[in-house]
Amino acid sequence: MNILFIYTNINGFHENDYSFGLASIVSSIKKAGHTPTVLIARERSWYGRIMDEVVRSAPKIVGFSSVSSQFGFVKEISAMIKNSFPDIITVCGGVHPTIAPECALEPGSPDYLFRGESELSFIEFVNKVERGASPADTENLAFAKEGRLVVNKLKPFLKSLDMLPYPDREIYPYGPTIKKIGYAPFFFSRGCPYACSYCSNHAIARVYGLPTNTPRYRSPESSICEIEQVIKRFSVNTISIGDDIFGLDKAWREDFCVKYKNRIKIRFFCFLRANLVTEDFIRLLKDAGCYRISIGVESGNEHVRNDVMNRSMSNAQIEKAFGIIHRNGMLTNAINIIGTPGETESAIMDTIKLNRKIRPTSSGVNIFYPYRGIRLGDYCFQNDMVDLAGYLEFSNERRDTVLKCSDEYKRMLIRYRENWERLVYPHDLKRALLSIARKTPVWEYLRKSRNFVRDRIKARGI
Repeated sequence: MNILFIYTNINGFHENDYSFGLASIVSSIKKAGHTPTVLIARERSWYGRIMDEVVRSAPKIVGFSSVSSQFGFVKEISAMIKNSFPDIITVCGGVHPTIAPECALEPGSPDYLFRGESELSFIEFVNKVERGASPADTENLAFAKEGRLVVNKLKPFLKSLDMLPYPDREIYPYGPTIKKIGYAPFFFSRGCPYACSYCSNHAIARVYGLPTNTPRYRSPESSICEIEQVIKRFSVNTISIGDDIFGLDKAWREDFCVKYKNRIKIRFFCFLRANLVTEDFIRLLKDAGCYRISIGVESGNEHVRNDVMNRSMSNAQIEKAFGIIHRNGMLTNAINIIGTPGETESAIMDTIKLNRKIRPTSSGVNIFYPYRGIRLGDYCFQNDMVDLAGYLEFSNERRDTVLKCSDEYKRMLIRYRENWERLVYPHDLKRALLSIARKTPVWEYLRKSRNFVRDRIKARGI
């Protein structure tokens, strides 16, 4: 059966168009004997290309994956397809349908939503459609029926990710992703046991009736084999391991790092949580080939970070973590959030001051976005803090705010975000000039030219 998958990244925050969740669905459905096609939509003006692809590939099912900020576009495309091809079945999975299944009742919503981990459920769904049976009793589904919401039971989490084929990198374009972002991304685990109020992990745990979203892993051997497959096929000089927290399982990380050091020999970067950083952990990572670590500082104000964001972490722990990493000669990246409910300019300055104190190699900031189904997002909606009209038409996720606030406060948030590096590194003239240069078209042209030359050199074996 022909299935068209559409990944929307319209006005999106992330430069990367490669969705590991959707790529896993693509590889699973291909292994099951069906014929998937993938189309990426980066602008509304590309809707015409989508309709052309629907005509060309003649899919029986059109599938999407969506976060909250993209679901409006998913509804637009789904309704457009249904209006022209009413026999096509539209479906959507991802974080948003998982934690906010009531979106099935919204006008234009796809016919069916998939909640949670759905590789196996989607195969069952497709097989039922292929033989002409009703798919409505498939596990993990949510859908509207006569104006009411139907939510089917969930399959349990997979105990081992080795049960799944590797994410597809042929039909779902992976090579262009490497060229676009400058590194090869990987994920080897699913889940995080912490309950940060702005993150989806606690909401996913709630959906499954679990106290925490405990990580599950692809085995170290399977993970290394996946990397080996990728570097044989693509030009790779840097690897990103995007797991929420790298190697939370000590036995897993030790086995992985030994194998990585002996068999991969390409530098990588990863993400850690400050309270987990130890000398032994960092030395293990450095010895394996890790050169940079990203850590969520989030806020330098302990009330905001711990009472609002539920991070349960002190400034002292953050300072200690960055000190350990720097003493071991590794680069650091600090991730920050501003604009949470009730945050003052003084609290934002606390974040800048803490960044100055820990001296990360790089520092970035996002503006808080209230995702539905997540504790802090739901708090904002329940307390009438969200500009609903702006939320529905929002196109600047994490670059602006949709919370109700004065124009002066909104301008302040944007000003801090746009000048973040100059504020964190006030005496670094070179960094300030680079920050300005990166915003120009010339910088992007030079970056693409550098990647092109690098690829040609490698292709010719020079």
